[in-house]
Amino acid sequence: MSVLPAGAVWWLENDYSFGSNGLNRNSLTFFTIPARNLTAGLNAAFYKDSGVYDHKTFSFRVPMMYSGPRYSVSFKPFLYPVDGDTRSGAYGGKLFLLTSMSEEPDESYLRLSVSGAWARQKARVLAAGVLAPAKKSFTQSSAELQAEKSFYGQFYFLASAAAFSKPDGVSNATLVTPAMDQADLAYMGVFRQITALPDWIMTAQIARNMKPEYDSYIYAGYSKISYRRADKANSFTGGIKLNLNEKSNLDMAYNAYKEDSSSWKSYYKLLLQLFF
Repeated sequence: MSVLPAGAVWWLENDYSFGSNGLNRNSLTFFTIPARNLTAGLNAAFYKDSGVYDHKTFSFRVPMMYSGPRYSVSFKPFLYPVDGDTRSGAYGGKLFLLTSMSEEPDESYLRLSVSGAWARQKARVLAAGVLAPAKKSFTQSSAELQAEKSFYGQFYFLASAAAFSKPDGVSNATLVTPAMDQADLAYMGVFRQITALPDWIMTAQIARNMKPEYDSYIYAGYSKISYRRADKANSFTGGIKLNLNEKSNLDMAYNAYKEDSSSWKSYYKLLLQLFF
């Protein structure tokens, strides 16, 4: 649903979230177009809260995308340097392929995408209920399928499903403050960091284009997250994306998140895009 303004050669995107448990999460990305059909970027991000992640956990990404007439391919490597507070770190990458199944003159379309991701994590673990002296290294991977349907450029429906591999030698019961946000492997539909190990995720989203009366989109979504041998979670999102002018967009959204044995948590997002 995002369209790059004509003549834009580089842009900035700042994604800030805050809310329950003192969440403070920010991501800043610089994008440019170094060659025809090629987009590249640099990203730096951090998150912290008032719980076990009470110090900033930093991460870095280098998104790259090639766009053709009927398809696009992107690759995004990422790095979580080993942090002195959590004593955890990670690195990996995500490969994403999108193809157009149909494109109509009235802006109706059907697009399918498939992605795969891999990560290597290092984190502290519990052994027999006691913190082990050495950190544990383990590998994760995921596969994701997504479909997006547009009706006349006015209504949009998106559905996705992702499955995750079972890491060897670790579990949600034994991991201690792993650093990696699982959103680097698959779309989560959650504004907070998710560091627990997922089993599978299913999401759905609907959006409405308010043009020509208003230059904006409204949207709502739902995610069901199954954590590996732990409580499942439900996540609801809703927001509005405003085209402030030809050079800037603002996305404001709310997220309600609940694990089965916990109370509802509230999170808020402000995403600003500036085009140059």
